[in-house]
Amino acid sequence: MKKLHLLFALLTFGLFISCSKDNNNAGDGGSTIQSITITSSTTDAYIGDNIQFTVKGNNNADVSTSAVIYVNTSPLVTNTFMPTTPGTLSVYAVYQVSSTVSLTSPTIQIPVTQGINFNKRVLIEDYTGTWCQYCPRVSYAISQVRLQTSDAVVVAIHRGNDPYNFAAASALETMIALQGYPTGMLNRKTEWSYPENNNVAQPVNLTAGTNPRIGLAMTNSVTNNTANVQVNVKFGKNFSGLKLVVYALEDNLIYNQINATSFYGGVNPIVGFNHKDVLRAFLTTSILGDDITGATTTNGVYSKSFTYTIPAGTQSSNIHFAAFVVDSTGKALNSRDASTNVTQTFEVE
Repeated sequence: MKKLHLLFALLTFGLFISCSKDNNNAGDGGSTIQSITITSSTTDAYIGDNIQFTVKGNNNADVSTSAVIYVNTSPLVTNTFMPTTPGTLSVYAVYQVSSTVSLTSPTIQIPVTQGINFNKRVLIEDYTGTWCQYCPRVSYAISQVRLQTSDAVVVAIHRGNDPYNFAAASALETMIALQGYPTGMLNRKTEWSYPENNNVAQPVNLTAGTNPRIGLAMTNSVTNNTANVQVNVKFGKNFSGLKLVVYALEDNLIYNQINATSFYGGVNPIVGFNHKDVLRAFLTTSILGDDITGATTTNGVYSKSFTYTIPAGTQSSNIHFAAFVVDSTGKALNSRDASTNVTQTFEVE
């Protein structure tokens, strides 16, 4: 009889514990979702932006992929949305807890504006050298890019035992963790796939697709071997954390090029090779870029002036300039080049 009483007591206690746990989940939240909220990757958007939505329960569980998200009462297939017209988006989510219970989030409002699109250019930084036997491969690939697009801004960064060695480029090489020469970098952070001559489409494709919301225009003039350069940057949407980089480049530098490739007739060396777009100076304080200060908001324009002393014996017609804007990761968002004695306007699309 004592054993029966003990067994009954244990069963009763177990049932009490089980019921207590169930009541705790239902009443205090526990792991049961009782409400949901929706947030977006931006509080305001522009046409063509990719907006990502996140739906979370009151227990912080992410249910973005299992909830149904509605934009202006239309359900989305995924948790992302790209607006195509200006206006205000009304966004909410519905999460099905069970076959009979669903939860609806509060509605959030996201204003969408037109913004400004600019012509899209790709920056190609070619880490090279006159001593580098495989570097003609990248030089040839660049020539093929230029046959397909006029929207490539090219910078040849010579290193090593080279008459055009640019020692200050070591900071760039550290940033990209350079492994060797030749190396082609696209928009500063993406490596041009080897062999570059078989992957010409890679940089060309970077001039297509979604247009950037940053535009550049330069005004240059030369007086007594001093180049005065004004760089103007216009913003097609609100930005933060931007830097500006400005280079002085030189063309028509004639010097033999070591060659172990089949390009340029396969001769070694290539006698009297024409080295173009050679980096001679950076005009910004840092080769990694100077902070763009002031308001970087839609329709805003940032301007900065620089001077460059053209070395004695160098023809000003061989000098040109490259300017580009990088984001906080160092990626170039857009770029532009300009010869001397020109006045550019923004390339609004």
